[in-house]
Amino acid sequence: MKTGKKICLLAVVLILISAPVFSQSNPIEDVQKAVNSFSAGMAQAMPFNSTIGLNWSDPYIGQLLSVPPSFGIGVSAGVTFVNLDIINGMMGEFGDAASIDIPIGLPIPGYTIEGRIGGFILPFDIGIKLGVLDTSKMGIFASLPANIDYLLFGFDVRYSLLDSKVFPIKVSVGAGFNHLRGGINTTIEGVAQPISFGSGYTLDFTDPNLGLIWQTNVLELKAQVSFPVFIITPYLGAGVSYAWSKAGYQVKSDITFTHPGGATGLNNEIKNLLMGFGVTNVTDKGFESIVNVSDWNMRFYGGLSFNLFVIKIDLTGMYNVRDSGFGATVGLRFQL
Repeated sequence: MKTGKKICLLAVVLILISAPVFSQSNPIEDVQKAVNSFSAGMAQAMPFNSTIGLNWSDPYIGQLLSVPPSFGIGVSAGVTFVNLDIINGMMGEFGDAASIDIPIGLPIPGYTIEGRIGGFILPFDIGIKLGVLDTSKMGIFASLPANIDYLLFGFDVRYSLLDSKVFPIKVSVGAGFNHLRGGINTTIEGVAQPISFGSGYTLDFTDPNLGLIWQTNVLELKAQVSFPVFIITPYLGAGVSYAWSKAGYQVKSDITFTHPGGATGLNNEIKNLLMGFGVTNVTDKGFESIVNVSDWNMRFYGGLSFNLFVIKIDLTGMYNVRDSGFGATVGLRFQL
């Protein structure tokens, strides 16, 4: 890419932010065309990533009021993969012939601390998960070139349809909700070049703070079957979901708007003009552009757990029907 461009491919979140988009004199139309396709792709990929966690091998863990009570607590970590076309396409919009080549896609990691309790009277259980990361408040991440914000919260309720004491098979159906919110931002020093828009308008900023943001809320119906055999429990599951997602970018900086005749200042004409390009919340301190995506999706997941007395280790693979994406997680939990 051209001198002055800066790409952060972070191992923690592994989300690419193309801050260099704003470091050269590009028309706002080019910026929007490139980043909108990236934002739409991220908005579609986030619902799949939000399903990390609570994919336990046991479709139903038992009754809370039994002896001993049925409950579990543990941690899961994993990764889902985003099609690289959404990133390479963005880079190509700025004349960059280079591309990132990772055969299975760009990895997006996630983690949760999770717990589950058995039901009472009826054969159901309830699970909850939470993952939080904010590197701006953690000094150990001070050397990173960008700040990362991550929040994953979810819960589910599962009802047992079959819990055979004779044949090694268990079946449950359930419903759950996942909320995933995240972002990555960095300050680009030494940037002081204008972006043009409309007929002769420009906006100038110095040392802007640029950020990508994303959020999704997902409702999912799912079913799961497992086949416990000695210390191993293979399992398969499927989920159908509907997600309300959004993704985009924000720019925070002192901004100067210049009119065709040389006058400066922000007015409604400029706001309306930028809104026509998809740029909103325009002030002399920043602006943003957000893409909203709401759609159905379906996933399959499965794997096996190793059951070592009260310790269980889950290995799970996931497949996203919408974009043929893959994911994988590993979990460790204490369970009675």
